[in-house]
Amino acid sequence: MAKSKLIEFIKNLSYTFVSNITSLIISAVLILVIPKLVGVETYGYYQLYLFYVSYVGVLYFGWCDGIYLRLGGKHYKDLDKPLYSTQFRMLGLMEMIIYVCIFLGSSIFIEDVNKNFVIAAVCVSAVGICLRWFITFILQPTARIKEYAIVTISEKIIFIVLTMLLMAVGYRDYKLILVADVLSKYVSLGIGISYCRDLVFSKTIPYKTVISEIKENMSAGIKLMLASLGSLLIIGVVRFGVENHWDIATFGKVSLTLSLSNMILTAINAIAVVMYPMLRRTDKGSLPKIYGIMRVLLMGIIFGGIIFYYPAYKILSLWLPQYKESLRYAAILLPICVYESKVSILINTYFNTLRLESLQMKCNLIALALSVFLTGVSIYIFDSVTVAILSVLIVLMFRCILCEIVLSTKLPIKIFKDIILEVIMTFAFIICNWYFGLAGMFMYAVCYVLYLIIKRKDIFESLSFIKAMR
Repeated sequence: MAKSKLIEFIKNLSYTFVSNITSLIISAVLILVIPKLVGVETYGYYQLYLFYVSYVGVLYFGWCDGIYLRLGGKHYKDLDKPLYSTQFRMLGLMEMIIYVCIFLGSSIFIEDVNKNFVIAAVCVSAVGICLRWFITFILQPTARIKEYAIVTISEKIIFIVLTMLLMAVGYRDYKLILVADVLSKYVSLGIGISYCRDLVFSKTIPYKTVISEIKENMSAGIKLMLASLGSLLIIGVVRFGVENHWDIATFGKVSLTLSLSNMILTAINAIAVVMYPMLRRTDKGSLPKIYGIMRVLLMGIIFGGIIFYYPAYKILSLWLPQYKESLRYAAILLPICVYESKVSILINTYFNTLRLESLQMKCNLIALALSVFLTGVSIYIFDSVTVAILSVLIVLMFRCILCEIVLSTKLPIKIFKDIILEVIMTFAFIICNWYFGLAGMFMYAVCYVLYLIIKRKDIFESLSFIKAMR
C-alpha cells in the first residue's frame, strides 16, 4: 500500500468514521429514547417494520450488487451516464410494480390491521431504499466516500429530528414513527440524486439496448445478493421464530438487544466502506499482508471494547427497567461484534475484491441451514429465549470461522491459532459476565491482558508497518 493510497484511505475513512459515529450516537438515542417513551408492544411493531425493511433488497435480484462489484476501483467521471440513467429509471419502475403487488396481497390475505400497516410502510419505503442503494452502490466503489457518507447520515438525522418532535408533542403510537422513517429515506434519496444528477438526469437510451447490461449486472450480483440474504437470514430466522412463537412484546425485547450489537457494528463498519475500492486498486501481492495487519488490530480493539459490558448493562437496566431481563442477553450477543466485524470488514471485502462471491454465498447458505436447525431446536423443543440467543452467537461464530478457512485457501494467511484464541476469549467473556457480574468484568480484563501479551509481537509488527508508511 503506497503512501498516497494510505492517505486516501485515511481521508475516506475519516468521512465514514464521522458518518458512522454520528449514526452511532443517533442510534443510541433512538434505542434509549423510543423504548423508554413508548409501550413494549408499540416498540415491537417498530422493530417488526425494521425487520421487514432489512429484506427489501432481495427483490432487486442482485441488480445493484452487480453494479457494485463491476464498478469496484473505477472512477465516477469515466462512467457511461446514459447507461446508468436508464437503469435507474427501469429499476424504479420494476420496484414500484413489485411492491404494489405485495401491498395488495397483504391487504387480501393478512387480517391483522397493525401488521398490514407495517407492510404498507415497508412497501412504500422499499422503492426509495432500492433507488438509494443504486446511488450508493455507484458512490462506494468509485470512491466518492464523502458523498456516500452524507447520503447515509442524512437519513438518520432527519429521522431522529422527526421522531423527537413526535415524542415532544406527546405522540406515542408507532404509525407516525414509521411515516417519519419513510420520509427520511426519501429525503436521503433526493440528496443522493443531487450528487449524481449528471447521471440520473442524463439522456436515456433505448431500453432494449440496456437489457444485456442489466442481465450482466444481475448475473454478477445475484450471488452476492444471495450471500447477503443468507447473512441476514442467519439472525432473521431466529427473530422470525421468536415473533412466531412468542408475542410481539418478546420480539421487541429480543430485537432491542440485537440493536445494541448492531449499533456497535455500525461504527466499526466504517472501515469496510473504504476498503473495497482501495483493495481493488491494490497489487494482489499486498493483500495477505494487509489482511494480517487489519485482523490483528481489529480483534485487539474489539476484545478490549467489550470489557465495559457490565457497567453499560447496569446503566441501561436503570434507564429501561422493563427490558432488564432482555438486556442481560447482551452478555451472550456482544461477542458477535467480534465475528460480524471481521466478516464485514475483512472477509466479505476480500471475497468481493477477489470476486469469490460464489464461495461467500455457499458459506452463508451453510450457516443459514445451521441457523434453521438450531432455531427449531431452541424455540420449538427447548422453548427458551436464552438458548435461541445463544444459537445466534454459535451460528455467527461458525460462519466467520468457515469463511476465514475458505479464504485461507485462496490467500497465504495463517489463522488457525488465532481462531482458537478468539474462541477462548469469546467464551471467557460470556462466562465471566453471565455468572460473575462486576467481578466478571475484572476477570475478563485479566483475560484481555493475557490476550495482548500473547499477541504482542503481531500487534507491534502491525503498528510498526503502519508507522513506516506515514
